[in-house]
Amino acid sequence: MVGSGVVAIGTFKVPGEATISGNVQGELTAAALNVLPSGEVTGKSVAQTIVVSGKMNQSTTAMQSLVVDATGVITGEIAYGDLEIRRGGELLGSITQIKNQSTLIK
Repeated sequence: MVGSGVVAIGTFKVPGEATISGNVQGELTAAALNVLPSGEVTGKSVAQTIVVSGKMNQSTTAMQSLVVDATGVITGEIAYGDLEIRRGGELLGSITQIKNQSTLIK
């Protein structure tokens, strides 16, 4: 977990769930990613499932499911297996559905 007010910069590989309420910059790979309303991730993010209530920028890949909550904003290159956007949630950028989950995203 990256707590509120914390800025983490680098490459992160999380075997379980990564919960972000602070700021992460760099590469983040996790089984599951939960970006809370105060959280922001900038860089390349890849996870099986991603729930965004905060902000994600640059490259976001949810191999299985991507949920954008009402307060969530994702910008940049976005790829997902299944997509749910709650009223108020925003996707801005290039959006691609992953039809074959073994497909590699650049």
